[in-house]
Amino acid sequence: MEHVREARMEDKDRIYELISALEEAKPDPREFSDVFDANLSNPSVFYFVYEENQIIWGFVSVHVQKLLHHAGKIAEIQEMIVDEKMRGKGIGTLLFERAKETGRKNRCIQLEVCCNQKRLSSHEFYRSQGMTCRHFKFCLGFLDIGRG
Repeated sequence: MEHVREARMEDKDRIYELISALEEAKPDPREFSDVFDANLSNPSVFYFVYEENQIIWGFVSVHVQKLLHHAGKIAEIQEMIVDEKMRGKGIGTLLFERAKETGRKNRCIQLEVCCNQKRLSSHEFYRSQGMTCRHFKFCLGFLDIGRG
């Protein structure tokens, strides 16, 4: 059986594997666990997985927040990944549809996503879902706390 469902605590290890693949680096497991646990119980954060035959093949997180410059709520995809072995089978589209549905249910003005410049296939995926690229995201790392 295959479907998109809300993530659960017992999905944490598999989601860690997927996020590690997305970031091409392994986050600190303890810190990852702390953030996962806090976000799983946060009513403004939504975690969904795509599961087939009891294996999680994809993950999307959607954060809903009120932004002054929009004078309303925005849904933002923070992380989205499909296992490399399962790409091209429509899983990303199913996860994206759940993200859109989450935004609509929460009466958001729009759905946003930031995507690393090197992920060209992801850019094409988001365009194929009807998204447009109109912004740049600038970052400043704080190396003194061990992150860049």
